[in-house]
Amino acid sequence: MLELLLVLAIGTGLGSWVVPIDWARPATAVHAVAGVAIVLLAPLKIKGPVRSGFRRGRPGRWLSVGFGVAVVAAVALGIAHATGAWYGVGTWSALWLHLLAGFSTIPLLLWHVGSRPVRPAAVDVGRRAVLSAATVAAGATALVIGKELTVTAIGAPGARRAGTGSHEVASFDPAALPVVSWFDDRTPATATETVTIAGRPVEPATIAAATSVLTATLDCTGGWRSTQDWDAVPLAHMLRRAAEVDGRRPGRSVRVISATGYSRLFALGDLEHVHLCTGYGGEPLRPGHGGPVRLVAPGRRGPWWVKWVVRVEVSDRPAWLQLPLPPT
Repeated sequence: MLELLLVLAIGTGLGSWVVPIDWARPATAVHAVAGVAIVLLAPLKIKGPVRSGFRRGRPGRWLSVGFGVAVVAAVALGIAHATGAWYGVGTWSALWLHLLAGFSTIPLLLWHVGSRPVRPAAVDVGRRAVLSAATVAAGATALVIGKELTVTAIGAPGARRAGTGSHEVASFDPAALPVVSWFDDRTPATATETVTIAGRPVEPATIAAATSVLTATLDCTGGWRSTQDWDAVPLAHMLRRAAEVDGRRPGRSVRVISATGYSRLFALGDLEHVHLCTGYGGEPLRPGHGGPVRLVAPGRRGPWWVKWVVRVEVSDRPAWLQLPLPPT
């Protein structure tokens, strides 16, 4: 059961990044319950198979110890982030460290399962097994609810988290907005002079002249969220001006491409809700925040908010035909 819970925890954690923000709350809730259930079952694992394995001197026992340490670290860091007890060190947030610990368990889990093959038996899905699973799930759910009630009652920072689990940071304060990038992205050394929209070069000043104020929340996968007044214009508006997407031209999606090569595909029907942005709080975007032009995608997580936009092009590829999260 522990292996299944670990798979569930990893799957729901990644799933909360991929789905729209409004759908992330149930994924995050199941993720929390799975993590607590692992904590509840861990003592039985230690008392039984772990202790007997050490007595037998099994060759892979230290890998098993590493596996256990990674799981414990992931759970502890997740609790630290959820309660607001510890935010991390510098740009290494508690949530990112939680993710790193969680990802490190994947190869160890595969090794663990592969080195101890067990054939499924009827007893695994019998009445007793179902009741045991239900009891663990109920206990873990009660503990998660109790934690949330306690955090709220004592006014801990975790009480103000969003449904995605993100803490609020620097809302309506652009100068204090964190500077983060997706994996190996880096702020370009020179600013973009033009943005090519459906084959037509457009200066950032031209985009800025078409913007209006849009209040939207950037919810980063690093565990924070920030609401700003963005100077933004719907992508559909700029594409119509470029005379490329008017309902009669071919194309199944639009690709937004960064100066770093990072890109995301958006369905044509979503373009009214995806915006090109040139400023926030009455001032131009800073380079570290995606200036001079970035994407603002309300209702989506940070990886969809493409920074340093240099090109917007119509694509024949459907928007769903891309990796849920960019590998780089």
